[in-house]
Amino acid sequence: IFSTPTGSTAYSMAAGGSVVHPAVPAILVTPICPHVLSFRSMIFPDHVVLRCYVPSDARSTACVHFDGKHRTELFRGESVEIRMSAHPVPTINRADHSSDWLGSLKRNFNFNTRVKQKPL
Repeated sequence: IFSTPTGSTAYSMAAGGSVVHPAVPAILVTPICPHVLSFRSMIFPDHVVLRCYVPSDARSTACVHFDGKHRTELFRGESVEIRMSAHPVPTINRADHSSDWLGSLKRNFNFNTRVKQKPL
């Protein structure tokens, strides 16, 4: 999964990737069911251009999905280039960037919450 911090909370987190604050200018890479234990989630600075390609000797083609909707088949030797957009999507916040984000994580994923236990 290639994503921005605002996209990390859903797809990347579900695959075990890092949760990154939306104000961090970064591109996240999260492997889904990697075949080797050494392939882990990575976070790159936003100026990096990444390329994911299908090797020319691959056994099959590959598919790339954009936000789970648009599907494109990649054939042997083809690639897809990932870069940060020059036109970021503006967001509206109730309070401030961090309070809204942390509140959303807590509300939706029970982040940093603990169920009260009954006394012994």
